[in-house]
Amino acid sequence: MHATEAAIRAVAEDTLRLRALHFLKILDTRREERFDRLVRIAQRHFGVRAVAINFIDADRQWTKAEEGLPGQASEPLSESMCAHTVHANTTLVVPDAGEDDRFRNGKFVAQGVRFYAGHPIHAPGGQPIGSLCIVDTKPRELGDGEREDLADFAALVEREIALTQELDRAAHVQQLLMPREAPAIPGYELAGLCVPARDIGGDFFAWQLVDGGRLQLHVSDIMGKGIPAALLAASMRAAVVGAAQHNDQATAVAKVAAAADTILGDTETYATLFSARLDPASGDLEYIDAGHGLAVILDVEGGFRRLPSSGLPVGLLADDTWELQRERLAPEETLIVVSDGILDLFPTLEEAIDYAVRGNAGRPTAERIVASAVALAETEGAQDDVTVLALRRH
Repeated sequence: MHATEAAIRAVAEDTLRLRALHFLKILDTRREERFDRLVRIAQRHFGVRAVAINFIDADRQWTKAEEGLPGQASEPLSESMCAHTVHANTTLVVPDAGEDDRFRNGKFVAQGVRFYAGHPIHAPGGQPIGSLCIVDTKPRELGDGEREDLADFAALVEREIALTQELDRAAHVQQLLMPREAPAIPGYELAGLCVPARDIGGDFFAWQLVDGGRLQLHVSDIMGKGIPAALLAASMRAAVVGAAQHNDQATAVAKVAAAADTILGDTETYATLFSARLDPASGDLEYIDAGHGLAVILDVEGGFRRLPSSGLPVGLLADDTWELQRERLAPEETLIVVSDGILDLFPTLEEAIDYAVRGNAGRPTAERIVASAVALAETEGAQDDVTVLALRRH
């Protein structure tokens, strides 16, 4: 191949490689135990001073996980040994870096590194984006069996990266199932948001117009987190939205409970559910709270009314029933329904409600209420899924 053609091809391949790396959005993310565990095990297995998972950006090496290299975070490409592994796209073994012209004058050799071995880490599309490397302070060789082991450890890293990408796609699909725009109801504001503790979660909310312009609201929390809870949540959401479309409030929840016997089945889990129907003209609210217990109405005088539960969560007892409750949302009052992920941010439920009451003092919009609660959850690092729905009557 002509030298110019080879150079053009190398630039094109590096462009694709960087695009694949950036698409994963892994650079500058926080440390994760799954990667930390891999480097700890690899260090013990190879009996070396240090092991690292490094990703090669356009102008730097960034470390996702390390064991034995405390403080290692980012290095310029000129100092990166792993960059050579990535660009060669094959296992690179340097028995004595102090005798290698590429590295003898580098930072790591100056710090005592002599032995280096790295195996490329590939993106799901096959592009080399990083390296799993092992280093030691004395020269050594790497046998054929150890080379295979190094490749196997790198494959484990690749599997975790691929899993992350699949979870990101699932999270995108799950968010598409959530309502985007609230229905326009004269005299009311409506907003909601769901933030999973992991990439995907078991909370959901929904709203729809039914029965001649009445507003139907749903907030549910499937016990559990992650993919299993998300799959159950998607099925439950379809059940509650479908049942509410052609049934009154009490009948709709009864049909959802019957469907839950199939949806939840032998999973040994259950779902809390708040389902309410609003007559916009009067503010009358019919609702059933199946073990949810996290709905309050805030008034303009700094007070609140906590809506009582109607019974146990869905899926706990076969043929269970729930009492239909009634309330009225008066002008300038706000209905707030949250999932129990919010409670993790406060020592007690009373303090959580007090926070909501104080936040309502300036008569914020429904959108502002939701945004404030979600910002708090993200700041405090909520360990459970957080869902917030707010309905304000002017």
